[in-house]
Amino acid sequence: MITKLEHNQLEESLQLSEYAFQYTVPREDRERRIQQTKNHTVYGIYEEEKLAAKLHLIPLEIQMGKHVYPMGGIAGVATYPEFRRRGYVRRLMNHSLHKMKEDGQVLSMLHPFYIDFYRKFGWEVFTYFHKAQLEKKDLVPLKPHNGQIKRFTKDTYPSELELIYNRYAEEYNGMLVRSENWWRERSITDLWIAIYYNEQAEATGYLTYEVKKEKIKVEEFVPLTSDARIGLWNFICQHDSMVKETELILNPCEPLLYMLRDPAVKMEKYPYFMARIVDVENFLKKYLKEIDFSYQLSLSITDPTAAWNTNTFFVNKNKVIVGEKMEDPVSMDINAFTGLVFGIHTPQALLQMGKLQCGHGELHKLQAFSQGKQPFFYDFF
Repeated sequence: MITKLEHNQLEESLQLSEYAFQYTVPREDRERRIQQTKNHTVYGIYEEEKLAAKLHLIPLEIQMGKHVYPMGGIAGVATYPEFRRRGYVRRLMNHSLHKMKEDGQVLSMLHPFYIDFYRKFGWEVFTYFHKAQLEKKDLVPLKPHNGQIKRFTKDTYPSELELIYNRYAEEYNGMLVRSENWWRERSITDLWIAIYYNEQAEATGYLTYEVKKEKIKVEEFVPLTSDARIGLWNFICQHDSMVKETELILNPCEPLLYMLRDPAVKMEKYPYFMARIVDVENFLKKYLKEIDFSYQLSLSITDPTAAWNTNTFFVNKNKVIVGEKMEDPVSMDINAFTGLVFGIHTPQALLQMGKLQCGHGELHKLQAFSQGKQPFFYDFF
């Protein structure tokens, strides 16, 4: 039986997280950590009055370009080893999908411990990040700029920080809508914030970072303009007397490294978050109102985990008709459909991978349907 944990049961949940993810929360911090989950719904399965497995469901929102969608974040999925391989996680995942559908959360995201495990439930990798490792010799400023940098902390940052992020998020699929509390407690925490102001004193870029043990690590690099990009990079270079190493976490679309005097730096590409469409019908009803799509398209979706999505969806700009049979519909599973919508794969790439079945004449319709925006995600839960 799946139980919704009450506040007095969250200590058990924290203990399971500590065991499964191999960390320890000091006694003085435990209540604070529990309070951080106050907006989570924690579902658990008990065996002999002992918590055996659990899952956190977090109500969040993301942006698909300029439009906001309700999203259910999955986190803290864990099972004690003596209770594994009994199907508990599958039951919790299925339960969470039903709850998200009931609550109108048409999308879901999670950070996987093992990608293939969650692919089986319909989640698919939708975003990557680049991690660049630079040496002291690489910290060479680019051309001079006429703006200035101002530094802040989570207690002093101005509203411009959020405005920069929001403008940046509109250019991508999947960026989290951050509340003020999320900014302070999840995005910034103990990091420094550097905001770039141009000649007109307009805030046009920021980075969050830390400097420890002769290393500067940039967690978020967010320029809105080329001038901001140069200004933020030159600020990083100003640490050359303090650090021996520099690490940058970058959007794969970020061109900064190409601009360096010597772009031959070590860079690794990491799969990061996974996403899935929870409710295809209601997602389509919202999505089609917000995109520039003037075609008719018949989509045949298969979803072994969320049976309500296994159907044929006839769509055009004004309506979604479910269950209408048409010859030769565009066919794909929920993973491929999620990848198409978020823009992680083009229709041509899905066709080449054997993840999509469609006629040649439908490809241009799918290109218009997917809108061509790149996916990205900087947060963690």
